[in-house]
Amino acid sequence: SRTILRPRGLRFRMAAVDLSPFIERAEAAQKIVLQLQSRVEEIQKSIEAKAESSKTLEELRTRNAKLKYQRQHLKKSIAEEKARGMGRTETVLTKLTSLCRVAIRAAYPTLTKSPVSVVPAKKGIDYQCNSAMPISKMLRGFGRDVPPQQIASDIVKCLPSNDIIENATVRAPGFINLHLRKSFVSERLGQILLDGVQPPPVERKLRAVVDFSSPNIAKEMHVGHLRSTIIGDCISRMLEYLGHDVLRLNHVGDWGTQFGMLITHLKDKFPDYATVSPPIGDLQQFYKESKKRFDDDADFKKRAYVNVVALQGGDPDVKKAWNLICDVSRKEFAAIYKRLDIKIQERGESFYQPLMPALVQQLKDAGVAVVEDGRTVLFVPEDSVPLTIEKSDGGFTYDTSDMAALRHRVKDEQGDWLIYVVDAGQGQHFRLIFSAARLAGYYNPEHSRVDHVGFGVVLGDDKKNLRRGLEIRCVSSICLTRGSRGPNRS
Repeated sequence: SRTILRPRGLRFRMAAVDLSPFIERAEAAQKIVLQLQSRVEEIQKSIEAKAESSKTLEELRTRNAKLKYQRQHLKKSIAEEKARGMGRTETVLTKLTSLCRVAIRAAYPTLTKSPVSVVPAKKGIDYQCNSAMPISKMLRGFGRDVPPQQIASDIVKCLPSNDIIENATVRAPGFINLHLRKSFVSERLGQILLDGVQPPPVERKLRAVVDFSSPNIAKEMHVGHLRSTIIGDCISRMLEYLGHDVLRLNHVGDWGTQFGMLITHLKDKFPDYATVSPPIGDLQQFYKESKKRFDDDADFKKRAYVNVVALQGGDPDVKKAWNLICDVSRKEFAAIYKRLDIKIQERGESFYQPLMPALVQQLKDAGVAVVEDGRTVLFVPEDSVPLTIEKSDGGFTYDTSDMAALRHRVKDEQGDWLIYVVDAGQGQHFRLIFSAARLAGYYNPEHSRVDHVGFGVVLGDDKKNLRRGLEIRCVSSICLTRGSRGPNRS
């Protein structure tokens, strides 16, 4: 043990100590520690949150990088598909013709208009180029005697490198047999299976005006109009499929003398037609009634002609009657077009009426039309029977209407190709109209194309035009009695 020495005579006494200040300081320090601990926890949570946020941000960056890559890959795929699609739409015959044209130009560059003839072949041969024989004939005209077989050999030697032709062989007297690569055929079949049959490319997009259907107001559509409707719609669909701009026009018969008798009969039968819509349910029967009165009653015929003049002059009451009659027919036509899924724009004869006076005057001023026996006529070189442009009483005819329509379709509609789908019985009429339009300068065959697409006239058992009653029943049986099945698309 250790002995603690104390000085003799000294005594120690423990004094009382006040600990409260120390306790307060300890408690204050403890509070600070708690606050610091809480702050540390907050900082830790913030760090964890930032770490989580940083992780999310990194994930987003990674995802964004992937999307950018996918976007670039998609762009590349689209570009490749477009390029492949452009090649796909070009037909095999077009490709081969192009290759042979290049070879012919290379072999015989001095021939500026060399014929290029490539056709499908038979007996184990895919295609055949038959250009050597006509080229040999052309060269003889220039004093060069080159056998067709030699020409064919020259063309084969000049064929450019390609992925279509497996081999090209020459056969007497000058045919070039073209065999396709199996890989090309396989790829083409795959494209067809994947994308379907694609339309061939067109040199330029045309504005095509197709005139079809064209029934008469106040008369029911018959089988002849049905034929025109189906054929015209098919032509329009094909042109649209090829990428052309197609205007489908319905040149309805909504003007003429017959409306004078219809309006007169309407006034007599329904005198309050201007305020109360007349219940014309059977327009065909209404037409028959007015026609019978027109043929049998001289006073009725006289009043009918007066109403024709009033209609042409724009009389409000007569115009209202005319509109009522037209609306009844439009509803009947619309039901048939809806059933057949036909899209067409009505532009009847009445549309061209305001254009006719100026047209007649222009033809007179140009010296194309002349006045003969009080009427204005237009002769075309290939026919002795003229077109009647204006009657002696100042009225217009179907010739005037068709001339005005053709001019409007070329000049105003900017039509590159006019197609008239009308029965073959109107063939001579349209030949005269087209010739007269060329003579008048309404269209130039080098810039515009005009065609009449004729079809057979509907005849009865007597080999004459089918009677009206039978025509109506034909349309009813074909279009309106199919129940709810809709049009037959087989």
